[in-house]
Amino acid sequence: MISCFGVFLGGGIGALLRHLLCLKIGGHWAVMFVNLLGALLIGVAFQFFLDRAEMRPEIRAFVITGILGGFTTFSTYMLDFGNLVTSQKAGEAFFYLLGSLGIGILFLFSGMKLGRFWFS
Repeated sequence: MISCFGVFLGGGIGALLRHLLCLKIGGHWAVMFVNLLGALLIGVAFQFFLDRAEMRPEIRAFVITGILGGFTTFSTYMLDFGNLVTSQKAGEAFFYLLGSLGIGILFLFSGMKLGRFWFS
């Protein structure tokens, strides 16, 4: 239960940080910056926790799933891709990477079309 509270609290902190940073920078460049910064930070955090197995898993959940997950889910996407590559699953990794992007774009436009149909 502590882990869930940590993710909840961290998610709020991450989302607030993303919001404030996006207000400061503005536009789509802000989102790109947040996504790239999140990918960098989750890499650093993952390595930090990997080398410190004695740390409580609740702290890892607070930082990685909570703060960085709330900051951007792009960071988790990049971490999953990296883990697949380092696990010798390059084919699956690139399908995951390109499939998420391509299908994600398809779903975005499908959702926009559905939204126009439902709400217009």
